[in-house]
Amino acid sequence: MTGAGRVGLVLGPAVFLVLAFGPLPEVLAGPPQRALAVMALCMVWWLTSPVAMPITSLLGMALLPLLGVLDKNKAVALFGNQAVFFVIAAFIIAAVTIRTGLSTRITLWALRRLARSEDILAGSILLVATLLTSVVVSHAVAALLLPIMMETLRALGLEPGSRFARRMLLSMAWGTICGSNLTLLSSARASLALGMFESWNASHGVAASPIGFFEYSSATAGIALITCLLAYVILRAYHKPEGLDMAPAVQQLAEKAKAMGPISRKEMFTGATVVAMVVALVLFGPTYGLGTIALCAAAVLFVAQIIRWEDAETFVNWGVALLYGGAIAVAAGLEETRAVEIIVETWFPLAQLSPALVVLVLALSAAVLTEFVSNAAVIALLLPMCMVIAPQVGIEARALVFLLPAAAGLAFAFPMATPAMAMIFGTGYLRTQDSFVPGVLLTFLGSVALFGLVLYVWPLLGIVVFSGAP
Repeated sequence: MTGAGRVGLVLGPAVFLVLAFGPLPEVLAGPPQRALAVMALCMVWWLTSPVAMPITSLLGMALLPLLGVLDKNKAVALFGNQAVFFVIAAFIIAAVTIRTGLSTRITLWALRRLARSEDILAGSILLVATLLTSVVVSHAVAALLLPIMMETLRALGLEPGSRFARRMLLSMAWGTICGSNLTLLSSARASLALGMFESWNASHGVAASPIGFFEYSSATAGIALITCLLAYVILRAYHKPEGLDMAPAVQQLAEKAKAMGPISRKEMFTGATVVAMVVALVLFGPTYGLGTIALCAAAVLFVAQIIRWEDAETFVNWGVALLYGGAIAVAAGLEETRAVEIIVETWFPLAQLSPALVVLVLALSAAVLTEFVSNAAVIALLLPMCMVIAPQVGIEARALVFLLPAAAGLAFAFPMATPAMAMIFGTGYLRTQDSFVPGVLLTFLGSVALFGLVLYVWPLLGIVVFSGAP
């Protein structure tokens, strides 16, 4: 356990006890006070990780009925949110594309045709990683691409210290980060935000229209493509070309592609199923639920015996599903008791703040926090509070479901920012200073670009951000 973990192990329960049973203003007495205590415990432990994050979420969910915050059946029922099952189905789809070799085939097909120079190869890696993440969760793409990257580095004879080796690895990792904003299949944090938004609407009796697959992608794809372009320019400037001969890399990629043989029926069936699923998500997602459609697609692959349960079971990140289900329940406790609303309305009059400034601060806060903690934790921490604050400052709460996950996908600087960053630093080719300066620059420029999209592009897409003039 780290030093921060040991501190959190003690601090979390201490804060919980003070908030749950200590003297607080009368307006917070009862369930609101205990809901705040549960959220505080989860926040401290999510940030410091003395125990696994999924366990923290499940503990928070268990404490809600024990403390009388939520009915026992309702607390458990929240775990069955559409978002949780969409995440599970997304992991299964990713497992199938990787197990069948479809993802690898697409990657090799693209790279061996584009490995003509250092700039083109690095750009191709960045683009392939970004686009592949549109249908496969980002950390799965990183796990798929890293072995190919390492074989290419060996074919080129590149050792630690090579500028181009750093550029290749960062292109792969940054591509998965950029691509995590492309679709709801790209990352699980977006599904978590959708699930928490639906729960918030239900607890407040709000009949808001559901957010569909296409609507989400239309809002966030712009920042994915902008950061992809910025990443190429920044990496090209920071890790300059070395004048390498690309022939060995092309030969290595061609041999690996040839060894795979002709495309199989399983690969073709998988590709057709994924395309059909995406079309169904766009057309019928708001009506039947994203989780329902994604699970149907996964079931088709099982029925066709494209994948066995034993294979999928080892690939699905059950911890993420548990984390999200518990986080949705804990946030519902705050919403049901109006704990955060009471605090904001009583002690923090926010009507004088500029809505545009609040949007910028929220985007930067989410981006910076994600450099140090899981982006899922960032959503779980910020979204419940922001849903309450938003109406106070003239921001539509619905817009936060697009804003916060997009901003939480702008962490490019540190090894612990995302699983992909941790993977490439584990190769021994990179030092923290190789990503820190260019990563901070990309995070800042990405946040500014996102702010510009929010102000000028999202309204054109029909996404209402401000209740009045920003």
